[in-house]
Amino acid sequence: MQTISKPYLLNSEDLTKEDINLIFQKAKYFQDNYKPGDRYDDLKGISVALAFFENSTRTKLSFEIAAKRLSAETIGFAASSSSLSKGESMLDTLKTIEAMGVQIYIIRHGSSGAQQFLQRNTSGIILNAGDGKHEHPTQALLDNYTLLNHFGKLEGLKVTIIGDIFHSRVARSNINVMRTMGMEVKFLGPGTLLPQIYNPWGVEFCKNIDEAIEWSDILLVLRLQRERMNSGLLPSIEEFSKYYGVTLERISRKPQLVVMHPGPVNYGVELDYKISSYPNCLIQTQVTSGVYIRMACLSLLSQYLKN
Repeated sequence: MQTISKPYLLNSEDLTKEDINLIFQKAKYFQDNYKPGDRYDDLKGISVALAFFENSTRTKLSFEIAAKRLSAETIGFAASSSSLSKGESMLDTLKTIEAMGVQIYIIRHGSSGAQQFLQRNTSGIILNAGDGKHEHPTQALLDNYTLLNHFGKLEGLKVTIIGDIFHSRVARSNINVMRTMGMEVKFLGPGTLLPQIYNPWGVEFCKNIDEAIEWSDILLVLRLQRERMNSGLLPSIEEFSKYYGVTLERISRKPQLVVMHPGPVNYGVELDYKISSYPNCLIQTQVTSGVYIRMACLSLLSQYLKN
């Protein structure tokens, strides 16, 4: 049986280098061989619930497409129209869905650790599609898979993560995966949005955007997550854009520099809209990679249901 080392995908730090390479190999297989209309039998007879307690476009749609391409029976779950609004607990909701024969749960939740709690209380398989400010492992996997396809390698690449790092589950997951794959990582952002007091990774900070561009092979730009912020963390959006915004003028000095963003992008704030047509802007490539990475994760994890 060829699968990853744990029968779930909750945290990026749980992934070994062997796990990551296996996921990339499987994603590459699907990317090289998939043709429109194809259906694989990897998840045939398996029910998959997409339970998104927070809004999502890219993650939700790509997971749904991935599950359907693998012949899964997919079930959509909207928290706003469920019995959660009547006071039912999240655990009781999970048990209800489980009683209907669902075996795989793709969950996004606003509370950090929600998926870990649920995994301890189910015999099914949970994939973390984002939990609060904590983790987003498949986003980190697709980001690194995109870079592997672009550069042909990951080891030794230099990445600066720019923006709202303090609130970013994407940053946390990417640090773990990038470090595991031998990459160097630095941060750039306002002091109020950096992990100044508690920086468990020991990541160094760039002084300014020019230093980041000079040092980096890749800029991974994050949006300001104002929905997770308390007031007073930034003087103004304009000031953030002035000092930390990535503009075409700035990056034109280094034509080989790669720019990435997990989306959604606030153009005019963290990114100049002109960058969207920049040859080394990989934002749409990341979206495409996301489908194949999520197909790979679902396919590999489904092996645990076939014993």
